[in-house]
Amino acid sequence: MNWRRLYATVEIYLTLGLFSLFGAGCWAFVIAGILRLTFQIDENKAILLIGLPLFIVLTIWFIRLLPKHLRKAGILSDEPEKFGPWFKDRKS
Repeated sequence: MNWRRLYATVEIYLTLGLFSLFGAGCWAFVIAGILRLTFQIDENKAILLIGLPLFIVLTIWFIRLLPKHLRKAGILSDEPEKFGPWFKDRKS
């Protein structure tokens, strides 16, 4: 693996990780807040008992779901092995 393919791999994992964490955090916060208001739960209990497990589940789900959608949107590059000719080793 050369440095260009390493860069492509790091870009894919970092982008996917940040999108997954941000999306899961937002949805977990909103859903925990709605359930807290609906069932009159204490704020600390709602965040720890509802928000944290929901955050973990949503993060895993987004990591599995998002690569296809991010590639379709053009945010993620192709797999490092399928990268264009500019990432192939040049023999001079």
